[in-house]
Amino acid sequence: MPTCDNPCPLKGKDAVFEHLACVAIRRSIAVASRSLIFPFVLLLPHPASAQRVDDNATLLADDAFGAAIGNERIGLYRGWDVRGFSAVTAGNVRLEGLYIDRPAEFSERLIGNETIRVGISAQNYLFTAPTGIDDFRLRAAGEKSVLSVVAGYGDNGASRLEFDGQIPVADGLSLAGGAGFSRSVYNSGATGNFMSYALRARWTIAPGVEISPFWGRLDTYDRQASPVFVTAGPFLPQLLRRGSYIGPNWTGQRGIATNYGLIGKGRVARDWQVDLGLFRSINELPKNYSLLLRNLTPDNQADRRVISDPLQTADAVSGELRVQRAIREGDRGHLLTFSLRGRDRLTLYGGSASITYPRGDVNAIIDLPEPDFQYGERTREHVRQVTPGLAYELRWKDIGSVGLGVQRALYRKDVAVPGIASTATRDDSWLYNASLAIDLSRGLAVYASASSGLEESGLAPESAANRREVMPAILTQQVDAGVRLLLPARLRLVAGLFDVRKPYFAVDEANIYAEAGRIRHSGIELSLAGAPLPGLNVVAGAVLMATRVSGTLVDQGRIARKPLGVTERLLSLSLNYAPPLVPQLGLGINVVNHGPRLADTQGLLAVPPATLIDANIRYRLKLAGKPALIRLQINNLTDRVDYSVLGNSSLGFNSQRFLTLSFTVDV
Repeated sequence: MPTCDNPCPLKGKDAVFEHLACVAIRRSIAVASRSLIFPFVLLLPHPASAQRVDDNATLLADDAFGAAIGNERIGLYRGWDVRGFSAVTAGNVRLEGLYIDRPAEFSERLIGNETIRVGISAQNYLFTAPTGIDDFRLRAAGEKSVLSVVAGYGDNGASRLEFDGQIPVADGLSLAGGAGFSRSVYNSGATGNFMSYALRARWTIAPGVEISPFWGRLDTYDRQASPVFVTAGPFLPQLLRRGSYIGPNWTGQRGIATNYGLIGKGRVARDWQVDLGLFRSINELPKNYSLLLRNLTPDNQADRRVISDPLQTADAVSGELRVQRAIREGDRGHLLTFSLRGRDRLTLYGGSASITYPRGDVNAIIDLPEPDFQYGERTREHVRQVTPGLAYELRWKDIGSVGLGVQRALYRKDVAVPGIASTATRDDSWLYNASLAIDLSRGLAVYASASSGLEESGLAPESAANRREVMPAILTQQVDAGVRLLLPARLRLVAGLFDVRKPYFAVDEANIYAEAGRIRHSGIELSLAGAPLPGLNVVAGAVLMATRVSGTLVDQGRIARKPLGVTERLLSLSLNYAPPLVPQLGLGINVVNHGPRLADTQGLLAVPPATLIDANIRYRLKLAGKPALIRLQINNLTDRVDYSVLGNSSLGFNSQRFLTLSFTVDV
């Protein structure tokens, strides 16, 4: 085996990977040093300002509904779980406030932060849609030269090395970009290697007029297929070995996720604003595998099956043109908006092949060579959608605001399944949204909103007979109302009620995943955020929800009245404390508690409630006069076993307790 020129800082059981990781890290540094950004960042004498050292999701969050920055994430919701639904699947992703159809995951080098918008925080967004908004912001391209370096290593073998920088090039023009390498180790012991890149420019071409082209890419190498456990009855798998991979060593996924585009925003006249976003998002899986442990019995015996896919792709071109006219009348402001959104997505999926191994113990390693998979033809799906819309908003100082919007969604889908005649779907729907906020006093506001949407409904799960099949678009409705109150000690309270209604998808007796009825999620959500004491930041939230499925299959007793995999109770608490006497020290803790979740469509199996705790210690210092940070992260502090619901009687599980140590410096 070849050796590195210098001693490799990574230690572990896998000497081969140590060498490869070492080479990858050194190549990352070499790529960064040869890029357009980093040599200048290192040489220019501009004073440094903190970039990654200040990453702290608890300090970023205005409420408890979900926030992420860098490698940190807190709050009640994620993009794939908002009020029990997926905002990402529904198509409610925004980039710099503009609509984007995004099948490919964003590179962390491209995105500065992410925020989940629901309730009153979503009212500032045009054409609010059911399931909330997953709002992404690009990394800053500011007027100071900064290079941030983050290096981390975990006791489970995970590691990362990241470079993020920005540099002014000329008056009104600045660049930002980054490169990173990481190795992830998952709960099942599966591993994956990732390279991430991004480049962004910000060009102010005239006062109030700015354009931002960007490009980001995330490469996945050898990400092993995590096992999915499908039980033979209403019981939870026991005695599963977390952190010990049982699959074949050749099930490494290769993935390429690319996002690029152009954002332009400008005031073209005194009262006129024009915003434009043009995007392309491409997700390619040249190699993809699934590992299913089916008919799992209490004695830990199961049928073992590996599914292999040919090239799977999803390629979407999308964007939004927005023209706004602002009118001022003393304390009143009127905003008229015309919006034109569009997308064109081509998806290729299916054609998979599989191999079934002899029934055996689920903890036994499958150590057999890869067979010669014979793939079939793939299904081709083409979706086109154009959505023009008009909106009006009134803002009245110290009184409140009113928003009204209407859209016409023109939806077309053509599906070509091998061996079956092509089908075409047409859906032209009127969509609406309305919002109201009233300022009852200086620190008290009440709000209400209603909206409808035409949303995508995702893919059939890995354990279904029609695995990865794209489901049809659906019409959805949502209403919510609540109160926002500014409390003493710099605390902000948001309390709201919501009601969301959509079609429901589940598997039938033949294990075919399809529309099975209607679903309703209604409940209360609470958020408390602020800094009640010097040095102490608090972000606390709760969701208490009632869920109900209705329809013929429910009436016939074929599926349960509760949905699969949704908890009706979710609690979240994030604390960050910097002692006034030692302000460079930071102590953080994140606690999440969820209630039980149904794990099969019959309602016979449930995942028990669980409380998961993460903790971190930060210490800020100066390194050659530059801001630096040492951070120790402890995940799953109590080593609690928690199951995830992946489909009907299909389960995964979380990682055991592990520690990660990272070092960040801004130069």
